Amino acid sequence: MTLSQLVRLLPAAAFALGAFARPFTPEDLVQTNRFSGGVAVSPSSAAIAYVQARYSMEDKRQYTQLFVQSLTGGHPSHGRGSLVKVVDFSADARPNPPSDSKGTTANEDVAVAGGHGRNDIKPSQPVWLTDSLLGFVATDSGTGKSTLYSVKSAKGRWSKPRAVVTLAVPISDLHYSAESNMLAFTAEVYNGTDSLEETAKLDRQERLRADTGQTYDDLWVRHWDTFTSPKLPQIYTLPLKAVAKDHFRPAGGAVNIISATSADGRLEASNSFTFSPTGRHIAFVAKQPGRDYAWKTTSHVYLASVNGSAAEPINPGQGGASSSPSFSHDGTKIAYVQMASSTYEADRNQIKIYDIDQQTTVEVAADWDRSPSHILWADGNTLLATYNEWGRNKLAKVNIATGEVTPVVSEHSVGSVQRLPGTEKLLIDYSALDSPNDLFTVSIADGAISRVSQLNPHLAGQIFLSQPEDVQFAGADNSTIHGFLLCPPNFDSQKKYPLAFVIHGGPQSSFTDGWSSRWNLNIFAAAGFVTVALDPQGSTGYGQNFTDAIRNQWGGKPFESLMLSLDQLLDEHPYIDRDRLAALGASYGGYMVNWINGHTGVFKALVNHDGMFSTVSTYYSTEELYFPETEFGGVPYDDKARDNYERWSPERFVRNWKTPTLVVHSEKDYRLVASEGLSTFTALRRQGVPARLLYFPDENHWVLKPANSLRWHQEVLNWISQWTLDEPVKPAGLTRFRVQLDNN
Repeated sequence: MTLSQLVRLLPAAAFALGAFARPFTPEDLVQTNRFSGGVAVSPSSAAIAYVQARYSMEDKRQYTQLFVQSLTGGHPSHGRGSLVKVVDFSADARPNPPSDSKGTTANEDVAVAGGHGRNDIKPSQPVWLTDSLLGFVATDSGTGKSTLYSVKSAKGRWSKPRAVVTLAVPISDLHYSAESNMLAFTAEVYNGTDSLEETAKLDRQERLRADTGQTYDDLWVRHWDTFTSPKLPQIYTLPLKAVAKDHFRPAGGAVNIISATSADGRLEASNSFTFSPTGRHIAFVAKQPGRDYAWKTTSHVYLASVNGSAAEPINPGQGGASSSPSFSHDGTKIAYVQMASSTYEADRNQIKIYDIDQQTTVEVAADWDRSPSHILWADGNTLLATYNEWGRNKLAKVNIATGEVTPVVSEHSVGSVQRLPGTEKLLIDYSALDSPNDLFTVSIADGAISRVSQLNPHLAGQIFLSQPEDVQFAGADNSTIHGFLLCPPNFDSQKKYPLAFVIHGGPQSSFTDGWSSRWNLNIFAAAGFVTVALDPQGSTGYGQNFTDAIRNQWGGKPFESLMLSLDQLLDEHPYIDRDRLAALGASYGGYMVNWINGHTGVFKALVNHDGMFSTVSTYYSTEELYFPETEFGGVPYDDKARDNYERWSPERFVRNWKTPTLVVHSEKDYRLVASEGLSTFTALRRQGVPARLLYFPDENHWVLKPANSLRWHQEVLNWISQWTLDEPVKPAGLTRFRVQLDNN
């Protein structure tokens, strides 16, 4: 069996669309089972625990289920070992559910400790306390309190949840060190407060205010989809002690390990933190708020004691963003990745190793022209790194002494990676364009891979998913433009098909051979479109120079490369109908859709999701100012930089817009505010260009809620079908798009 056959969900027979297979639909996509948060590995590596999320269209409920799976024995088609559902919670997923619709715990064997009759435990953040005792967190949506529960395994059965500790505020990013019996977590607290309870008290007072006004004296007013508050995420530790064979209790109070820093606690901690092997120290990444917070990416790696003594940065002289700290097995060193530029979020990540005793730092693989996103230690001489390269998210070993990079997993897309304690194996989250995320084990020595989970076995043999084909074209500056092509079900090269030309966001990102719950290329292929997704200049995984080539070239080289590639695509694939082309994109892809509308009429339909209308107005309304200042060479009130902003602004070419366009935007998108979408729609309709606006008041830069995602897919497929299919689908507010399978 090849690696591709092992990874892909469907058996080979399903790829030839037969009597039982059918095309993939948006309904299938929004109802797939998904991991919610990280996967916890038991101390002996005998089992894993994870939370699975599932949406049901039939009953409009969101299911959140805690599973434990053995890593030994079992039939491969059902995972490596036995699978047990420990907690089964569901809640009404409608935005305005009836008042009597509450969350429920469906498993009859599960009840809340304390005997209060509540059935509202929504599990999250599983963590093993011992090999037979599993902890997880549930947060009360009414009070905001978080409770750590534990469940005990005995003779193949799991006990009812039992409360270990309740904390006054919501917590996240839960870790546990058995070596020091210490919990660690993040919580948002008011600076200067002494306890979580004090923050909870201030929250209650805040809710009693008569007015809703918020004041700000500096930038970083909001980020992604949330206005900033006086609170900052901080890291806390909490000691535990065993009070019985199957139960733990707190052995002290929660301690803020950041508050005693030289920055007087004004650090915004991310979820990039980890225990040392002894459990006595924590390495974490944090930013220090200041006046330049909105236009600097600077963050540092800090080393702190779990008892709360002052934390200090190990890389104080570095200006760029830091991430992924990892202790060596003996605890003497910390590896991490570091960007050099303090204003460029897509700078190359460089691997650094800090010697704790010597207080010295060395760089590893300095000449490796890739940007690793996550690192951990294989042994004292070798690091493991995940990185993006030519449409794959790969995993490699990096020799610390020589910098030699040896691939371990080179196909499809590796997500999260963690060691299986006591073994020479890794547990990875792995997917492909035609296979949803699942868990696999990987041998560090030889890359041998084995499936662990199968979250969506019900799809096997029933759904046709198109296998991607790598394509390459010659772009601007004779660069190589790589991407993927997917064909529709029952593909016949003698027929003519419409094209869905998908453009990624970022722009410093790429299309990879990995599953997506949002821009899933198989959705467009299943709807009857030859689907092509390309990586022009600005994309990652092709070397830092290629990534940097988009700076001050937003409508230049990337647009030229896309159009040159399109011409070659049409010449090389005569089954694509030149008269039925649609282009779609989000974020930077939405910008490019607007740019395309002003510079070519080759497409019959366009879809702009959360795209940019004006480079100038976007600068003054977005939150991360370092992004446009780097991309366009300064601030727009500087004359030289203003020329760059104006040069690449789609708004300047509105008079040329003629292509029918679907505009999608959401109110809580603070990266590209809703007025950018409204401006685009106004420019189209005022000139009489056919257009449609899809607006979500409760979504951000992404459409995440399952029912909203379904509506998004229906509208998008309706729109591109209306202008490109032989028998257009009439657009209507609640039209349900369906592909009728032609079996002739």
